[in-house]
Amino acid sequence: MKGIYAILDESNFNFSSLEKSVEYMIKYNIKIFQIRIKSSFSKKNISIIKKIKFLCKNHKCLLILNDNVDLANELELDGVHVGSGDADISSVRSTLGENKIIGVSCYNDINLALSSEKLGASYVSFGSLYKTTTKLNPINLDISTVKNASKILKIPICLIGGINTNNVHDVIKLNCDLIAISKGLSSNNEIENISKIYYE
Repeated sequence: MKGIYAILDESNFNFSSLEKSVEYMIKYNIKIFQIRIKSSFSKKNISIIKKIKFLCKNHKCLLILNDNVDLANELELDGVHVGSGDADISSVRSTLGENKIIGVSCYNDINLALSSEKLGASYVSFGSLYKTTTKLNPINLDISTVKNASKILKIPICLIGGINTNNVHDVIKLNCDLIAISKGLSSNNEIENISKIYYE
């Protein structure tokens, strides 16, 4: 796993037109997506997830669901992303199977990342790198954590939190596998600009 990782958070995207946003991201070579819904998995939201799944499958992109392991399994998505207190990695792996992706939020904690790797996580994320409004009370990430983690972890590392066109140059220099962006991709101009910066 490598590249820009689009976090489709309901607080930053209009889900009624989510397909168009994802199509535009795919046009600019973004191929990894996470749907993040904290309100409810209504019939409407599940219908939207199915449409995005179809779109991703047709373009050989990955679609990951935040937190809801059972729904990710039911809809046969590519995987899930869980927080440290959301689910046990071993039980998630048992539910989803060996070939699915499991991402784990490790905040600013290398030990949590190491234990997640041992338990079978596919990748770990560290953040918040910058100030963000997407999450309440985010933990601030120390750059030294990222640098040390890069030396000892064998699975991909993702950075998240307040990343946008103003700071993505600096994030790229940290040489991590995945750069997760939500609000910073919520307009077509931002999608185009960030993609050009990343792939230049």
